[in-house]
Amino acid sequence: MFGSRASQRGQVAVYAILLFPLLTLVLTLVLAVGTLESLRSRTRAQLDMAALTATQALDFDALAHGAAPRLNEATADALAREYLALNLAVLGDQLQASPADIAQSAEIVISNSPGIDPITGASDTAPTVSIRIRVPARIPLLGLVGLSPIVDLTLTGAAAARS
Repeated sequence: MFGSRASQRGQVAVYAILLFPLLTLVLTLVLAVGTLESLRSRTRAQLDMAALTATQALDFDALAHGAAPRLNEATADALAREYLALNLAVLGDQLQASPADIAQSAEIVISNSPGIDPITGASDTAPTVSIRIRVPARIPLLGLVGLSPIVDLTLTGAAAARS
């Protein structure tokens, strides 16, 4: 009886040595995915804020003459890019590209007529600003497990001008 217990003592050490790297790998991946999801959520909020800000570029002359609300497309595009760059700046070193470069490369669609939004696929009933961006994100934890630490996030957001 004592002989079998003595032979099992070494097995626990072997299991610990073999399982510790595996558990460390799993923990690292869980933390990396959590970091990536947090970044995606924060970036999506910044994107939605930029789209919402751009909806304030209403054509006041048309409103003054009793027309339905319309967006000034050039102003809305400029506002969306400006606020997108400003909002993404808070993400700091988690971005591989500069916020200004990301904002300049964003696909922005300003729609003044009812229809289907070409970016989100949703039905538009009011003037809408839709934005699609590609954000190269830096997740250093992925490098620890042998994966590329740069991940491309593609996000969309939209906001409608309501009166």
